[in-house]
Amino acid sequence: MKHLLIIGARGFGREVFCLAQQSVGFGTEYDIKGFLDDKTTALDGYEGYPPIVSSVENYTPQPDDVFACALGDVSYKKKYAEMILAKGGKFINIIHKTASVSNNVRMGIGCIVSAYVSLSCDVEIGSFVTFQRFAAIGHDAHIGDYCHLNTNSFMGGFSRLGSLVTLWTGASVLPHMVVENNVIVGAGAVVIKRAKADTTVYGNPAKELRY
Repeated sequence: MKHLLIIGARGFGREVFCLAQQSVGFGTEYDIKGFLDDKTTALDGYEGYPPIVSSVENYTPQPDDVFACALGDVSYKKKYAEMILAKGGKFINIIHKTASVSNNVRMGIGCIVSAYVSLSCDVEIGSFVTFQRFAAIGHDAHIGDYCHLNTNSFMGGFSRLGSLVTLWTGASVLPHMVVENNVIVGAGAVVIKRAKADTTVYGNPAKELRY
């Protein structure tokens, strides 16, 4: 039996704890050891959660440990996942039992697939990708590393996300459209043309947000 440590003990970390208990392999392949977080008071006032074992910085992975990264900010997710990888830690995929995973879906390590997510056929998913509830991914879509797809987000067939992309709640990427690296797609936005790297886009149709 492997022992799961969840990176992040705050709101999303608590969600991932609940998700992990309802996911494929819980109780047979892994149990839950606790959280890694440098805020030792993060669980104060909450009941029913395992302890904060250590910070990521100070923790040494043990032979039977496995990890999941419950950080919603893609840059922090990358930072702390790489910190554990550098120490030899191993990440697993957390896939809720209600998620629909179709034929020939290829997925890297450290992914989190929440309840009622739909992954259509022949989708390619990188590592450390998070899917919140009801995200729907069309056939032949491609998703790069460290992306975060929020509730009710949508990708059409043959659409592509680069790495470190965030789709906020209800955002849509239409078929064959491309979102380049490090893009934030605002809540409810509809991407109908290429979104350029290192931008924030919003609205319908999505356009670049300039400050």
